[in-house]
Amino acid sequence: MPTDAERLIVTRHAPRRAVLVAVGGVLALVLGVWGSFEAGRMLAGYSVISATRDRLARAAEIRDLNAKLKDAESRLAASEVARRVDHEAETQVEKSLAELQARLGEATQELAFYRSVVTPNDAMLGMRVQRLRVQPALAPRRFRVRLVLVQAARENVVTSATADFTVEGTRAGHAESLPLSEIGTSSKVLNFSFRYFQEVETEIELPEGFVPQTVQVEVRPAKGSSSIRQAYPWKIETT
Repeated sequence: MPTDAERLIVTRHAPRRAVLVAVGGVLALVLGVWGSFEAGRMLAGYSVISATRDRLARAAEIRDLNAKLKDAESRLAASEVARRVDHEAETQVEKSLAELQARLGEATQELAFYRSVVTPNDAMLGMRVQRLRVQPALAPRRFRVRLVLVQAARENVVTSATADFTVEGTRAGHAESLPLSEIGTSSKVLNFSFRYFQEVETEIELPEGFVPQTVQVEVRPAKGSSSIRQAYPWKIETT
C-alpha cells in the first residue's frame, strides 16, 4: 500500500479558459462602466439617438447652406459679368453717339459752306478763305496745311490767285515769323485757278524749338480784287 510520499497529485492546467474568463471580466467591467455612463446621461436628459439625429440634421443643414452659398456665388458672378457687359455697351453707345454728333457738326458746316457758294448773298460776294486746317505729317515737326478758298460770284468766272502764309510763334522766348518760302518742303508759293472753290494743300517743317501760335494767310488775286489777309490760331487736327 503506497505511502503519502508516494502519492502523485495530478492538476489539470487550462490557460485558454483562464484567458476567456479574464477577457469576459474586462468586457463585463467595460459594459458596466459604459452602461452606468449612458444611464447617467439619460438621467441627465441626454439621448444617443436624439444626438445622432441632431448631428444628421445639422449635417443636412450645412449641405443645404453650402449649396445655397454656391448658387448665390454663381448668381453674383453672372450679375457682375452682366454689369460689365452693360457698362461696356453703354460706353460704346456713348462713343458712337459722340462720333455721330461730331460727324453731324462737320456735315452741317459742309452744308453751310456749299450753300454759301451756290447761293451767296451780297455781303459774301468775292473770294475769301473759308477754312484752314493743320494736320500732322509722317515725319516729326512736319505738318500738312490745307486752305479752302471760296469764290462767291453772280457770274461764272474763273479766278487765278496766289496764296501764301506765315507761321508766327516763339523760339527761345523770342517772337519769330516763318514764311512759307522758308518752311515749305515742296512748294514755296501756292498758285491756283478755280471757279467756285478750291482746296490747296502743302507740307511744312518747323524748326526745332519753335512753338507755333498763329497762321497769317494772304491770298493775292491775279487781277481785279485786292489781297485778302486772315489770321488763324495754330490748331492741330487729327482727323
